[in-house]
Amino acid sequence: MSLLFEPYKFCGLDLKNRLVRSATMENMATPEKVPSKEMLALYQRLARSGVGLIITSGVRPDRKWDLSPYSKNMCIDSDDFIPRFAELSGRVHSFGCKVAMQLGSFYRFHGELVAPSSVSLEGSSDPVPRALTPDEIKTIVQAYGEAGGRAKRAGYDAVQLNAAHGFPLSRFLSPYFNRRTDAYGGTPENRCRIIIEITSAIRERVGPDFPVFIKMNVSDFIDGGMTLSDSVEVAKIISQNGIAAIETSGGMFGAKVTQSGPIDPSEWREGYFMEYAGAIKTAVQVPVILVGGLRNPSMMESIIREAKADLVAMSRPFIKEPEIVKRWIEGDTSPSKCVSCDGCMDVYLSGEGVHCVTE
Repeated sequence: MSLLFEPYKFCGLDLKNRLVRSATMENMATPEKVPSKEMLALYQRLARSGVGLIITSGVRPDRKWDLSPYSKNMCIDSDDFIPRFAELSGRVHSFGCKVAMQLGSFYRFHGELVAPSSVSLEGSSDPVPRALTPDEIKTIVQAYGEAGGRAKRAGYDAVQLNAAHGFPLSRFLSPYFNRRTDAYGGTPENRCRIIIEITSAIRERVGPDFPVFIKMNVSDFIDGGMTLSDSVEVAKIISQNGIAAIETSGGMFGAKVTQSGPIDPSEWREGYFMEYAGAIKTAVQVPVILVGGLRNPSMMESIIREAKADLVAMSRPFIKEPEIVKRWIEGDTSPSKCVSCDGCMDVYLSGEGVHCVTE
């Protein structure tokens, strides 16, 4: 059997294999912002396919953080919602799959668009956010801690902080977006402070054996943003302060590289972040998950054998083929049928439940 499909012990979790479904925004939450019947069915189908670990789409620790009260993102800001989230984790576990809840981003605070500093990407038409105060940061940290506690009580195996792709936690890590002069800005240690505090706040509620992962950029791919050397330093700091595993991604909307890869089609290649992930893996003592344009199981196996990552993750291929892992395990190891057209992103932006447009 391929190394890719062999059991693997990861952060204390016994995984069936080294394949991960990376967080993917489904746009399927109910108006109460809990998993809908459609979402429960999707996660059950993914788990039944045989993937080792599923990372959910972003679940907000506070619904007031959302850009719109009408969004279809999940939220776990009350104990009342724990049973509904427990139904999702239970369905995944029934097929021997592990599940981590991604804790999503804050955008608004007291109704205002916020960020570490009042900075928008150069050339962007986005409104300029207001810089958070230290007291507001402490409130945000506490909300993440409470959400992590609820995730454990709902039966999840881990949580993941979304600090990639220019989302607010990512902006704290980036020297371009974080121009603070207080304890949360300046040095790499200060830019990591909010991550360390959130990790500690979660740990206080879940104990020492519940893993806290992070998804972070290997580079922002913008002038003045986080570079690979910056990300290596950040990875060292956070992995020494409670982060149990790092999922590597990169870029952001408006950059020359996004999470979907280089915007110049001539530069697109499978596994476009793998060398970056390898550099981070050599610098840290915690496992690394690689996501980004992976389509071929033979390449994924070589990534693991060459120690560029410990696990490999996909997002868009699971939109195209929710049961792709089952196909591979049964012997059809042809690459994913996903053509990376990003039509599914257009579906998401339209407000529909995410699906492949090429079927």
